[in-house]
Amino acid sequence: MQSELERISAVECRVRVAIPWIDVSPRWEAKLRDLRKRANVPGFRRGKVPPKIVERMFGKGVREELARDIVNETFQDAVAKHEKTPLTVPVRESWTFRKGQPFTYVVRFEVPPELEPKDYEGVPVRRRPSVVDEAKVEQMIESKRDELTEVRPIPEDSDRAQTRDGDIWTLDLDGTFGAAPVSYKDVRVTIGSSENEVIPGLAAALAELPLEAVGSVRELSWTPPNQEQVVTVKAGLRDVRETFKPELDDEFARDTGDAESMDELRSKYEAEVREEDGRQAEREARTRLVNTLLERNEFEVAPSMVNREVSAQVDMYKRQFAQQGLTLAQAGMSERDLVQQLRPRANFQVRAFLLLDAIGKKHEIVVSDEDVEKEVARMAEERGQNADRLRASLESNNQLILLRAQLREERILDFLMEKAEITEAPDPEHDHDHDHDHDHDHDHDHDHDHDHDHDHDHHGHDHG
Repeated sequence: MQSELERISAVECRVRVAIPWIDVSPRWEAKLRDLRKRANVPGFRRGKVPPKIVERMFGKGVREELARDIVNETFQDAVAKHEKTPLTVPVRESWTFRKGQPFTYVVRFEVPPELEPKDYEGVPVRRRPSVVDEAKVEQMIESKRDELTEVRPIPEDSDRAQTRDGDIWTLDLDGTFGAAPVSYKDVRVTIGSSENEVIPGLAAALAELPLEAVGSVRELSWTPPNQEQVVTVKAGLRDVRETFKPELDDEFARDTGDAESMDELRSKYEAEVREEDGRQAEREARTRLVNTLLERNEFEVAPSMVNREVSAQVDMYKRQFAQQGLTLAQAGMSERDLVQQLRPRANFQVRAFLLLDAIGKKHEIVVSDEDVEKEVARMAEERGQNADRLRASLESNNQLILLRAQLREERILDFLMEKAEITEAPDPEHDHDHDHDHDHDHDHDHDHDHDHDHDHDHHGHDHG
């Protein structure tokens, strides 16, 4: 087999292939013999049709089928000789099939661009100082407070007659929601909260019940918010309890197990928030670095790579909505709109991957098996899982390959940040939104769940 390669553009090649007739002839004869055995031709018994008649009647179809088979079988070897990686199936432009002559075909296909990265050292990069978002600190304290909140029986000598916000009713429900029957057993409803209501407006409908209603059956009727249908149910009121939120004092701090005083607890949470914000600031700086590198290195990207990235991201959105029991349409979007929305981001991510990969190859930046095992062990310890079991799970979901690629990209970015001219400065107000224009997330903490079907994400780059 002989082959000649021609680069049509930065992302497309054409290959011309010639295969000697001596290699094609046995397959041609075998197909004709098989067809002769099966052919039904008027005037001839099955299997007795003369070879020339079979060839005249069916030769065109046989040639087409055999040509297609040979192209599919030989294409990879033909381009491998020229050290090219096809990104798409070959598109046949022409072929010549004549008995006694070499079978020739010409196909084109997409390839990754050949990059010679430039101007990637000494890049000016601004990194903002980390800050403490007090709202996040308060949220952490309240979250810990919720963890330590207790549900207690209401004392018999309580001087209150009615339930209040925070009380939890346990009840059974039977009735209708409009024309539809509803029936629930052992439902828990928190007064003052509409979260996780089995029927919208249920907590509000129970808010005025007296404590003495425990053990009775009450008929309730209400129209849920933004609804026209009326709910009518009989509620079997089994139990009511109160929630007790601890005071935010030093005793609470000690109960958390994180500190001996509220001042110490707040300081600890502030340090955690500042540390996380520092990681976010580093991610933003790396994104700015990648943006600058892409501005300095213009190159074309194969459409198929972008299309694959878009498809992977669309699939990720579909899975996320499916986990909530929704389709794209039910979530208020069409696949076409989502594709258009994701394409710029996908184009950026593919270009970023290609450029960083080229820099990594130039400087022989690699990740060893030992590096991967260390990361898996770190992840397992962080999650409280068995390392071998986690590794098997990652491998079965093809996430180990993604993990290795993420670790390598981290190292490439580490290398580039070490070579960069970093300036510590806060975000200019007018530039703040611009810094987030490109959603190329270089966060590799691997906190996300690796049991996904893809998850890209994570980056979702096509690494192969």
